[in-house]
Formats: sequence, C-alpha cells, structure tokens
Amino acid sequence: MLTFALDKGLIEAHPMVRYRRIPERRKALRVMTLEEERALVAVTLKRDFAVGVYCGLLGETGMRPEEGLRIQWPFIDMTRRMLTVDRSKTAESEGRHIPLSDYAVELLQMMPRIVGCPNVIVRLETMQPVKDCRHVFDKAKRDAGLEWVTFRDFRHFRASQWVSRGIDLKTVQQLMGHADIHTTMRYAHFAPDHAMRSIIESQRAETAELSAATATPKVETYGRH
Repeated sequence: MLTFALDKGLIEAHPMVRYRRIPERRKALRVMTLEEERALVAVTLKRDFAVGVYCGLLGETGMRPEEGLRIQWPFIDMTRRMLTVDRSKTAESEGRHIPLSDYAVELLQMMPRIVGCPNVIVRLETMQPVKDCRHVFDKAKRDAGLEWVTFRDFRHFRASQWVSRGIDLKTVQQLMGHADIHTTMRYAHFAPDHAMRSIIESQRAETAELSAATATPKVETYGRH
C-alpha cells in the first residue's frame, strides 16, 4: 500500500526504503519417490475417485494445484497427447503445453465427461466440479503414511522426475511455467547421477568408435597355383 501511495503521489517518500527484507532460511526440499507418489494416488482414488485423478494428473503434469482444478476437456488433445494450461500464475504469461504420459492418459480415460460441464475434475455424485479436496486428501495422506505431503508436492515430484530422467532445466522451466530459471534450479541436484551416466556412456561410445576406426584391416593372402 505504501508503494501504491508513492506511485500515486500521495506520499513523497517511501518510509520503508531503508529497511531490508529479513533473509529467510530455505528448508531442504523433500520430494516423494515414484513409489510413494503412486501409492498415495492409489489410496486417494479409493477414497474419492475424482480427487484421486486430480492428484494423479498433478503428479504427471506438474500443474499448480489451482490449475489442476480448473482444467477443461477443450484444452486436452488426446490424439496429440497434449494438455494446454490456458493461464499460469501470472496473468501476462501465455499458456503452456504439457505432454501427457501413458499414466496421465489412463487417468483421463477413466473420467467420464459430463454433458454441459467442460471441467475434467467433476464428482459423479453431484455432477459438479470439485472445489475443495483437502478433507479427502488429508485422510488419504494418513492412510499412505505421507502426512507431510501437500498438493504442491506433486508439482515438486514431477519436476524432480523430469530432471532425474534427463530433461534439461530449460525445458523443465517451460513445462512448469516458471518465470525465472532460478526457480527451476532448485531441482538441479536431481540431475548429477543421470548426467554422470550419460557422460560415461558417451565416453565409451567414443572409445568404441575410435577403436573401430583405427583397427588394422585384415588382409587376406592367396597362394600362387
């Protein structure tokens, strides 16, 4: 409000200009394993089918929780296996396109389409879009022994999986809708093992290629008759 007042000329100087933000300690990022994520989705599906599909899609696409609740069928191309997130966190940013994995397609195929309702995450009992999943999700977390997980942890899970599978950080940034690459960099430490394996495989391929190129050709000799 003080910045707004300064912009409007209501005050001559910002009274907080000499004060700096208190540095915040960043907590270590805890991320679900693939086994934990799939187990949690399975438990949630049993408690509430629509909420389970919602959680599964968050884990497969890296959508923000609010984006997952408002996805609609017109933005899903099952032929091209592509999901378009129409708007990201900032109103100025363009939509982004996220490829759909086999698991994501399977989840979507299990969701019936409600005539007159474009939303994907809909409860069959009410025929209305799901607006609040917390009550069901809290119970599912206890069942799975993952009380520390939040809806946003599905997003962390997907980003870490992409990076650990060798997807470059720039691509992950685009898929996640991060405005700043530094936000994506928090997942960079998931990459070293894959990068090391890739380097070793590359070096071995180079050695094999060099050996093939420098190998002495076998010359056949024929005796005179």
